[in-house]
Amino acid sequence: MLKASWNNGISIKTDNIELILDPIKESELPSFVSHAHRDHICGLRSDYCIKISTIPTISIGELILKKKIKNAIPCNYGEPIDFHELELQLINSGHVFGSASLILKDRDVTLLYTGDLNFTDSLIQKAISPHECDILIIETTYGRPGIVFPPREQIYLDIIQWAAKTITEKHLPILLVYPLGKAQEITKLFNLYTSIPVVSHPSISRINFIFREFGNDLIYYDILNYGDEIIKSGDCVCLFPSNYNISLLKSKYPNSKIAIVTGWAAVYKFINFDACFPLSSHADYPQLIDFTLSCRPKKVFTIHGYAREFASRLTKMGIEAHPI
Repeated sequence: MLKASWNNGISIKTDNIELILDPIKESELPSFVSHAHRDHICGLRSDYCIKISTIPTISIGELILKKKIKNAIPCNYGEPIDFHELELQLINSGHVFGSASLILKDRDVTLLYTGDLNFTDSLIQKAISPHECDILIIETTYGRPGIVFPPREQIYLDIIQWAAKTITEKHLPILLVYPLGKAQEITKLFNLYTSIPVVSHPSISRINFIFREFGNDLIYYDILNYGDEIIKSGDCVCLFPSNYNISLLKSKYPNSKIAIVTGWAAVYKFINFDACFPLSSHADYPQLIDFTLSCRPKKVFTIHGYAREFASRLTKMGIEAHPI
């Protein structure tokens, strides 16, 4: 019998084993780690537990944690894995580089755990593909009716136009982005559609380097390696981590204009920035609905963000749904 509940992450129990999906603190139980954002890599910290993840996620995890990840099972998308009488398979979740969803089969029951997902293509990621399942565990970060992102192509255009206008006005455009995900997408955007050089903070450059090691084209200049000289020319766009101190940036680059790139810009007003762009690596509400219906689950569990609201909406649509 397969059971899903909360135990330091999503606990999947069968008659023979318990598997923790994206544990939120170190775990000694076998763990699946969906991607390498800092709030999801706790499962990689323990030297003793078995860890199931993609090869890129393990590589980025080693960079972030500054240590070799032990007892890891490195996986490629689509490869079947036999694990304690379970059949596992990792698929692209569409979220960030290396991110994965997990398909788990226990006898005649199929479970799909999305992790963080994106149901639209980006410049660096293909959208997640729906899979029919009996049980769907879906993240609902933006699972509230009314949260709808503009078309991605429009946001791309807005970012380029803002950067170009800022440079024309003799200011330095700085974009605050997540080092994994947004940074690679924005760098690719400027590489493909402009001649504007991209200068990146070292924490972004290190992940960009791994991204390139896996065969992805990306052109950028680290701020500590020629990047500072490019900044002095005034003809570039700079990428800094989204949690970087704004006052420190303004002090170092007084002639700058600073924008933030986050899906939350579609929900909240960010008054401390010169511009906000609602580009997200997550699915918005309509995408979450469309993805759920495409998977045709018998039961849905919702996690994160607007889990209760999204489960309630699914229940009204005739789908058994519960927040975890």
